[in-house]
Amino acid sequence: MSRPGTAGRGPAQEAVAAALERAAAVAHLNAFITLDAEGAGAEAARHDRRGGGARRWCLAVKDNIHVAGLPNTAGTPGLAGFVPATDAPVVAALRAAGAIVLGKTNMHELALGVTSGNPTFGAVGNGADPALFAGGSSGGTAAAVASGIVDAGLGTDTGGSVGIPAALNGIYGLRPTAGRYPSAGVTPLSVTRDTPGPMARTLDRLAALDAFVTGRSLTGRAGAAPPPDRTLRLGLPRHVFTEDLEAPVRVAWEAAVERLGTARAVWVPVDTGHLVEFDARAGMHLVLGEFAAAFDRYLAGHRVGRGTAEVVDAAADPAVAELLRTAALPAGPAYPGPATLRGAVAERRALQAAYAELFAAHGVDAILSPTVPVCARPLHRHEDSLPLNGREVPTFPTLIRNTSPSATAGLPSVTMPLPVDGSPPVGLQLVGPRGGDRELLAVAARVDALLRRREGGGARP
Repeated sequence: MSRPGTAGRGPAQEAVAAALERAAAVAHLNAFITLDAEGAGAEAARHDRRGGGARRWCLAVKDNIHVAGLPNTAGTPGLAGFVPATDAPVVAALRAAGAIVLGKTNMHELALGVTSGNPTFGAVGNGADPALFAGGSSGGTAAAVASGIVDAGLGTDTGGSVGIPAALNGIYGLRPTAGRYPSAGVTPLSVTRDTPGPMARTLDRLAALDAFVTGRSLTGRAGAAPPPDRTLRLGLPRHVFTEDLEAPVRVAWEAAVERLGTARAVWVPVDTGHLVEFDARAGMHLVLGEFAAAFDRYLAGHRVGRGTAEVVDAAADPAVAELLRTAALPAGPAYPGPATLRGAVAERRALQAAYAELFAAHGVDAILSPTVPVCARPLHRHEDSLPLNGREVPTFPTLIRNTSPSATAGLPSVTMPLPVDGSPPVGLQLVGPRGGDRELLAVAARVDALLRRREGGGARP
């Protein structure tokens, strides 16, 4: 039976109407910068008129990924008037698979932060608890997915901007291998590290989104995924990634280690401290050294009508503006020169080689860790620092600690929610070898099933 006032609506229009109703109910989350009710409704009506039986579903798109006819602010005042004429290829691929874009989501300004506390468009509330921050920089997409407004969402990831908000909101997220998704039509930070990435409330939908974007079979290459009767080999980090965890994260992580160790999985201890050291010498130098040239090309190529310095000067977040002025523009006093950038590129190659050697030497299917060492914190209070185990620590490096090394190396990673008892969401990160995205999703599906089956008290497989 249809709801009152829905007579004559087709299934696509029903899907959009339900999404808009939910968006209104959770408007306090501030998940959207542009909610395109009129455009989404018109697109749904066109689909319903054409028929054909294809299921239509609602998609949220981070506001630094182009959607034709909608503003692409990248969360910053200097781009507020920029309206792209065409979809980014990643959006076009999902539209072809049945997506209807509901709107553009809020984010940390210029994707350069981890809380999505945006001073221009407002802070994003967490989809699991609106009093907490959503994480970033793709916080609006994560909140829109977690709160049930949309079926799926697109974010971007440079050092953890998909994995961090997915983990803090209790949903699934994929950072694909660098270069696997098309990057055209995406406001850049670092050409070396940037990638679009999907989020969803289920792992099956996450895998479907990846297949839609890449055109790959849902099952991946024949024989590539580990057979379901083979014991998984899971890398257990000895250093850094599993240390200095907030109590709820530590409890959820240790429970997962215990559950997986008694199921069809074996833990293989791996040394990971050197991965963090390589990343420290490469990660931010790549972002700061690549930003200006990439942003100049982007603004000129899309005829935005403003230069990089103008956009940076108009930035509303003092921390973002200061970092870019001093360290990411060639005239800035802390700008990494060509020699520093060349050194960072060399360190990145060494990091990639170290990961490849680790996978080859230990034969692990994935390296696991908590996605973020802390849970989400209250809105507006922890942009700069937060308490962790009795001391005050800087927010940005703390939240990206576990996600940045694999992101710098360009490796695929999947974030999934861990079972928790009375705490905010906690995420589990699985990192796979370069190009092994479909295999990693298959491993994640087995890990997820093992954790959920044990959680529910079912028989051990």
